[in-house]
Amino acid sequence: MHKKFNYRLIICIFILHTLICIYLLTPLIVIRSEFIKRSSLNKFIDINELINMYKHPFISFNTIINNLDIRNDFVIVFLLFTSGISLFVFLYRNMDSEEKGINHLRNNGTQGTANWMKNSEIKKVLTIGGGEGLVFGSIKEGFGNKMVILPKDTFFNKNIAVFGASGSMKSRSFVRPNIMQISELNQSMVITDPKGEIFESMSEFLRDMGYTVKVFNLVNMRNSDRWNPLGEITDEISAQSFAETVIANTRTLGSRQDDFWEKTEMNLLKALVLYVVKENPKEERNLSAVYSMLSLRDTASIDNLFRTLSSSHEAKMPYNIYSQASENVKSGVIIGLGSKLQVFQNKLVCELSAESDIDLTLPKKEKCAYFCITSDMESTFDFIAGLFFSFLFIKLVKYADYTPKEAQKEVYFILDEFPNIGAIPDFTKKISTMRSRGISSLIIFQNIAQLQNRYPNNGWSEIIGNCDSRLFLGATDMITSEFVSKLLGTATVNDRSFSKSAGFKGIMDFGKITDKSIKRNLMNPDELLRLPNENEILILRGQKPIMLQKMDYTKHRLSKFLRSIKVSDHIPEWPHKLKDNNRSNEKCEFW
Repeated sequence: MHKKFNYRLIICIFILHTLICIYLLTPLIVIRSEFIKRSSLNKFIDINELINMYKHPFISFNTIINNLDIRNDFVIVFLLFTSGISLFVFLYRNMDSEEKGINHLRNNGTQGTANWMKNSEIKKVLTIGGGEGLVFGSIKEGFGNKMVILPKDTFFNKNIAVFGASGSMKSRSFVRPNIMQISELNQSMVITDPKGEIFESMSEFLRDMGYTVKVFNLVNMRNSDRWNPLGEITDEISAQSFAETVIANTRTLGSRQDDFWEKTEMNLLKALVLYVVKENPKEERNLSAVYSMLSLRDTASIDNLFRTLSSSHEAKMPYNIYSQASENVKSGVIIGLGSKLQVFQNKLVCELSAESDIDLTLPKKEKCAYFCITSDMESTFDFIAGLFFSFLFIKLVKYADYTPKEAQKEVYFILDEFPNIGAIPDFTKKISTMRSRGISSLIIFQNIAQLQNRYPNNGWSEIIGNCDSRLFLGATDMITSEFVSKLLGTATVNDRSFSKSAGFKGIMDFGKITDKSIKRNLMNPDELLRLPNENEILILRGQKPIMLQKMDYTKHRLSKFLRSIKVSDHIPEWPHKLKDNNRSNEKCEFW
């Protein structure tokens, strides 16, 4: 193993060490010599002589130069003292290496150059301390911990992939602190909230900060603002996005995709949606109207309905594709599509999607905070959540394309439990192009397998690849830990071995230490599984990884302004208009 020495530095340190030793040791040597002389004469030493030499260092230097006996004694003591210090440093460094178990070689990249970023390096790309931007965590700086922030004018994109197993403080150390950080930027945010806890702890704070707060609650619908998906459909393209999202989110995860049936269902759904949007009165343009056409009509009556449309009608082309199927296939398609939309048998679901209280373009116009509360236990309403986010992206991107940048707000999607909100068609394309539109996604998931199931065929890898920042909070599975271990890279470490002769020859053999460089993962998968819960790892594009500490939201300076409410405290007007609240499980009244 070869080392490069800075000889100038070594010489300077040696000279400084010698001068310090002359100052410290010479008075003691002089006093010792005087003590020996005077003790034979029964005289005492004057302690003031010692004090005087420390007060006037030049006396010591003059004594060393002019007194041969003192100089000889000094050389002996100096060599012993220096040897003792060298031995102590050597033993300490070896003990430190044994305790850590790993001795990284920063100046040797033979086997790999992975290493942890130092504070001085962090400051070149991130902000340590207060400031505007997204917060990752905290790091030891000076006498305490300081926030580590991605500055708002960073050259990195602001998409963040957060790996965090259950109980790894995703909400406490990442979601809530960043809601407070974004509120200081006066920018908009859309937050997924599987348990409703984020809404309960943050919504009143955001209202106090001047935000327009809306909640789309698919768990407790009476406590939700309304949103009508069909209100967002204006043409064939938006109808196609609608149909793709519904089909993608009503497919059983892990099941084999049947293109024939799915495409036929998609064309029928697209035709029905365009018919309702273009032909029905405004108050009847909703999903319950679409479901009624499926449930109350047979194949013949649906054929008669579309036969009356002109050939130029937008609903005609998808209907014509559907109508080429046999009668048996068409019956099967109607039954299959009807079963996928059967949630609209519930009157409360019909009312929730009948009209819109939520403006999907408003987050670009003024600072808004939209909460989407979805169930993390069942997937019944996944397609509605998927529609909500699909059209949010579509509307916000379209608004950004036709509006001057200076007149727009940035929008941050804080997507907790991202795989559970439903599949968003073409999300891999959306996340790669949204930066130029002032839209960023903070994608939070428990493990890689969860993301793979929702976005198969390497879609999950594309999503992570479009995030310049990847934050690892902890894992409980080997797939995720192996993935992160590869992201961290390989390092060159020192492998020290000790050899000693055996038998009689070994009596006088003190042994030989051999150092060599070897290859090692910066962190092995099993080490990542054992990562302390208070620690986290940040991996930035093109940078060394950073070991950080999680920052609980209660340590944020704005946390003192938080006040809690219950989800049930959000009571919009529309549930009061229902004639009979006890009939929420009855079927919708179809036209």
